[in-house]
Amino acid sequence: MSRAGRKASQAAAFAPAFYVLCGISFLCVLLLIVRADRVGFEKYGFLLWNLFLAWLPLIVSMAASGLDRLASSRRLGVLPLLVAGVAWMLLYPNAPYLTTDLIHLIANPQYTWINASESLLVWYDLIVFFLFAWCGLLLGYLSMHQFHQLVRKYAGVWFGWLFIVGASFLGGFGVYLGRAIRLNSWDVLFSPFRLIDGILEGLDANGAAFTVLFGMLILIVYLSLFCLRLLAGRIDEAES
Repeated sequence: MSRAGRKASQAAAFAPAFYVLCGISFLCVLLLIVRADRVGFEKYGFLLWNLFLAWLPLIVSMAASGLDRLASSRRLGVLPLLVAGVAWMLLYPNAPYLTTDLIHLIANPQYTWINASESLLVWYDLIVFFLFAWCGLLLGYLSMHQFHQLVRKYAGVWFGWLFIVGASFLGGFGVYLGRAIRLNSWDVLFSPFRLIDGILEGLDANGAAFTVLFGMLILIVYLSLFCLRLLAGRIDEAES
């Protein structure tokens, strides 16, 4: 397949996933609105902010893909892509971070379990938190996949997979900094000394264990979805 054909194929594969993520995000918002209407208040509004932050790495990766097309046609060089890559790495942990919000469901003492039919709120909130977490993992996968393609293009296949492994565990450490140390992505601009102190504080046994666990989660999700994408592509080729 020619380079133009590969780009067209990638664009065709990206569009459905993007629309699915838009639909899941809309459903997440709708479920919170329904919950607020039925319960009388909304205690999980922070999920909306976290979902917004989870979209940022995908927006950056889409911008990087656009810059790559400009670089190919106008000889802009790779410097803008490197800047976009740094920005993406700083924002990326916001996507898998949504999985950590499940702690609010697990540690909430207000939930009472009677039986499956009389504990509807527990089931409802379980679905809400799972959809937010799944949306975050999908946003992370899609944005990482776009950068994976860029790294493979400029640095080769093996370096591309090295990037995936490194980004997964850096992402796991970023999730730890956000959940345990309470750092934010924008601290790199507005509170750099607080960021440095937080990173140093996170370099302990708890931070290492958390990083390995969430790094494995991110990597397993990426490899699983990547393999499913390859399988779907082969099935399409066999049927055509």
